[in-house]
Amino acid sequence: MTVFPAALILYKTMKHSIFWKLVLIILPLVLVTDLAVLSAAYLITFDNTMARSREDVKQAAVIAAKYFEMADPYDHQDLKECSESFEELCEIMDMAYVYTEIPDPSKSCKTYLSIGYGKDAAESARSSHYIGYISDVLHEEEIRAFQNGETTYLYADTQYGKTIVCFTPVVRHVVSDPDASADLSYKQETLSIAAAEMSVDEAISNVRTKFRYIMLFVFSASVLTVFFISFVLKRRIQKPVALISRKMSDFAWNREKEFEPLKIKGQDEFSQMADSFNSMALEIDRYIGDISELNREKAMQETEMNIAREIQSGFLEPSSFHDNSADIHACMLPARDVGGDLYDYRILRDGSVCVIIADVSGKGVSAALFMSNAITILRQYAEEGLSPGRIMYEYNNHMAKHNPNMMFITTFIAIYHPDTRELVYSNAGHNPPYILSDGVIGVKSNNEAAAGLFEDETYTENSLIMKPGDTLFMYTDGVTEARSKDNDMYGDDRLKNTLSGCLHRSGEEVLTAALGSVKEFSADAEQSDDITILTLTVPDVRRYSLKLDARTENLQALNKQIASLGVDKDDESVLRLIAEEMFVNICSYAYKDGGGRAEVIFEQSGEKLTMTFIDSGFPFDPTGDIPDVSDYDVENDIGGLGRFITFEIADEYSYQYKDGKNILTITKDLGSTKQ
Repeated sequence: MTVFPAALILYKTMKHSIFWKLVLIILPLVLVTDLAVLSAAYLITFDNTMARSREDVKQAAVIAAKYFEMADPYDHQDLKECSESFEELCEIMDMAYVYTEIPDPSKSCKTYLSIGYGKDAAESARSSHYIGYISDVLHEEEIRAFQNGETTYLYADTQYGKTIVCFTPVVRHVVSDPDASADLSYKQETLSIAAAEMSVDEAISNVRTKFRYIMLFVFSASVLTVFFISFVLKRRIQKPVALISRKMSDFAWNREKEFEPLKIKGQDEFSQMADSFNSMALEIDRYIGDISELNREKAMQETEMNIAREIQSGFLEPSSFHDNSADIHACMLPARDVGGDLYDYRILRDGSVCVIIADVSGKGVSAALFMSNAITILRQYAEEGLSPGRIMYEYNNHMAKHNPNMMFITTFIAIYHPDTRELVYSNAGHNPPYILSDGVIGVKSNNEAAAGLFEDETYTENSLIMKPGDTLFMYTDGVTEARSKDNDMYGDDRLKNTLSGCLHRSGEEVLTAALGSVKEFSADAEQSDDITILTLTVPDVRRYSLKLDARTENLQALNKQIASLGVDKDDESVLRLIAEEMFVNICSYAYKDGGGRAEVIFEQSGEKLTMTFIDSGFPFDPTGDIPDVSDYDVENDIGGLGRFITFEIADEYSYQYKDGKNILTITKDLGSTKQ
């Protein structure tokens, strides 16, 4: 019951105390500064410790190699003596292991020739590793040391702790031509490698322990210093000085307000304190600015991959798109946080569809940035209405002029024209795509130079005609070059077999099946390259919708929509006749008491076109009470003849009133007009 009143009193005391205000302002800044300095000192000390350990390991490995050069690797006694010498070397240089081995890269194994153990060696290793022991653990560093004759290092984090291993070749001089009668000549051969391994746990522990004490001392000294300074300042600053109090309060708690220097006349201690406060405030602002800048730089370094991902995802189009022209689905799976592949699609001003897929040499951030430049340029030239070959020419020149690192990007560009179903394309060193039609058809193209390397390259164009339901399957080599856990390649044949099982399926299903097959093949293996797939499917049905006010003056917009269907002129005239008659009926009967809205839907499938007229007016069935033309009195009867002609030339028609709407459907077989 007494805790809360005591806490309240303490709070009020701190709230109105200059001393505690100074403590709360200065202490965090000092501690943060101390932490930054100590962190930098720790990193420098840690790096120096690791460098010394690395040099010690190298020296031990070199000594072992020199000693082993004089031994006979086929004499067990020599190998045993080497092992005893290596034991002494471990003790003198504080190594965990010193040994020699013969790697066999073809079998991914190695054979120990001699081995010495230090005090940090694991008991399990002492009992299991011996002269002649064959281990199936072979590192890339050992292979390089053996095959290339270079000194390599391996940093390992094992169950026994952190270690540094140095591998160095054991060089022997052998007679290059023993049959020569002249003086013998010699050459160097690497017959084995020597290795030294050191545990760095103790060194790291010593560094950390030392810095714990230093950190505790520095922080304690900083806290005491802050309290002392605050106490002295409190003694010299008089509480009645309201102006100073307000200024300090504003400075401490209103950081958004620009600091205005405190001005006090005179030469007494208040004037000096005001000057000190002004200087301190300016310094603190500068320190805060410096610390904020450091934090921003650190945040940028820590989130570099996230920023690159955001840049890349922002450039890519959504993974799916559908309209009357095409059905598009795409995916991009980077091998790292970001990738160098790209895909893009867009509807051009003339209604054609441009699809692009590309693969930048390399992976990671540099490839992603190169990709972002490439996709921007490709979009620019595509929007200008250039042909695929011309787009590729201009795009290659731009990339080559701004490519100091000589990266290159394979690219495939295709433009699909829905009216003619023609696909025009150009290829710059990319994997040719496939057409899924009645079978899996490889797209034939001139596989020309990848973009970005040389200016003024010429890129030819090819074309083909797609059928309704056909799917263009575009991909990068990350698909066919995917590796299994046994290092087998996915390959073109496996991709074709997968696509063969996807004939007459939607583009989304084709993409899902191909991606699933690749993932299943490489389930237990690390992804080695970016994987990108894009599918473009020609719809079986083309659908257009036109919504407009039910006024006869809108017939022009309706006729314009019919003209855009691209049908034969005779069929266009018939469709106009049907559409005008039915639209006028909606204006005259469905909305006879006032205007409303109407919707006309066109669905084109092969040689058949269906028009659906929808309105929310009075119920009116235009298919009822159609006059018999033989009984029609042209001079006296009013209306009905237009409906008779409409339904006479239509191949199918139906009417229903549903959900408060008149729905009339009329179907016409295109081409039957001429017959």
